Amino acid sequence: MDKLTPVIAIVGRTNVGKSTLFNRLIGVKKAIVSREAGTTRDINFGHCHWRDQVITMIDTAGLDLTSAKSVEEDLKRQADHAMTKADLVAFVVDVGAGVMPQDRAMAKYLQRSKKPVLLLANKSDNPAKRRLAQATEWLSFGFGEPHPVSAANGSGVGDFLDVAVEQLKALGATSRELPPVDARVAIVGKPNVGKSSLLNALAGEPRVIVSEVPHTTKEPQDTLIRYELPGAAGAAKHILLVDTVGIRKKARVERGIESMGVKMSIDELERADTAFLVIDATEGVGVQERKLAGLIEEKAVGIVVIVNKWDLSDEKNLGSADDFKRYLASEFRFMEWAPVVFIAAKTGYHVAKLLSHALEVAAQRQRRISDEDMSVFAEKLKKIHHSAFRRGEKRPHVYGLTQTDVTPPTFTLVVKDKETIHPNFLRFVENRIRDEYGFAGTPLLVQAREIGGM
Repeated sequence: MDKLTPVIAIVGRTNVGKSTLFNRLIGVKKAIVSREAGTTRDINFGHCHWRDQVITMIDTAGLDLTSAKSVEEDLKRQADHAMTKADLVAFVVDVGAGVMPQDRAMAKYLQRSKKPVLLLANKSDNPAKRRLAQATEWLSFGFGEPHPVSAANGSGVGDFLDVAVEQLKALGATSRELPPVDARVAIVGKPNVGKSSLLNALAGEPRVIVSEVPHTTKEPQDTLIRYELPGAAGAAKHILLVDTVGIRKKARVERGIESMGVKMSIDELERADTAFLVIDATEGVGVQERKLAGLIEEKAVGIVVIVNKWDLSDEKNLGSADDFKRYLASEFRFMEWAPVVFIAAKTGYHVAKLLSHALEVAAQRQRRISDEDMSVFAEKLKKIHHSAFRRGEKRPHVYGLTQTDVTPPTFTLVVKDKETIHPNFLRFVENRIRDEYGFAGTPLLVQAREIGGM
């Protein structure tokens, strides 16, 4: 991660309120909060604005360092990864529960890390609970007196941040201005198609736990990456990648954590410039892929179709890439204009191509054709639009065509009578616009307005 900001990693055992605190600090309900142990499985990044500083907060999974389970080893690797990035560690305990064996194990682990640590006594929601933070048993951890905070009601959080900012400044860790995001990309697909592996390959580091068990990712994850433009020395773009949860059939979505994660993932689509629709080459297109494609179209975001696990194409007798594209064209209406990239996320095959596609699609969504060019094109359209009608059919009287908006590019036909405009004619106009101007990867909206109408 490019150290544009100082970094604080939030660590602790399960159910001490780390994710609630994380949400409080960044001012957004980004991490899913639940009493169910293990809700947070991946490291989660967000920005806290305090005083004159921007601080990157990392929410980590709850750890039980007294356990020998393999999943705990995966989570510990993620916590190690977060702490490697961190300038300061916020060690969270539950003040009401008192010192637990898992807390002691975590304290020993943090002492060995040699990282600066602030001990936070969370759930200090009232004066009686805050007095519990003064118990001498907390001093045995070796991190001084705990700072009483309440992630639930916010008390003490400002005092903690004041201390944290002073420590960060003493460490020489101060924030620089965050770069503007040039493209926001939501990675979507049903469970276990390789979305997390793809995110890791794009980011160049293990940001998300990758598992063969579906539903490992419980909530959307953001990764801001700096992409050096090919052939342009020193020129770079910043792309925000969002790894969403695997969205499966609605009837199979469990209530609670999974349903919250699915809703958050769908919300991410509304803020995206581009969706990477990931398809498992060995499974092909099913009902869920078609529904996800429809959802992407409904949100009017750009799209790149990613066929993952293409390294298994020979083994699975999938045919050539052209064969697979023809198959996709029979399944998706938008295949005429959506880029298709064949990759192997685990090996990195063709993954680098995706970033240039993301930037291009984002640019196309923002593209505006000049009024002069549109006027010339409208005259050409008037001469050829009769070919879209059969003999004897009533043809619309078209006066002109203008581009009225972007994201998505929106075009308005000025006509004599809207009632004569059939949806097929609007699709005909859309196709002619694409023939003339491209607009690869982005949906277009073509609408009709009667002359003199609004």
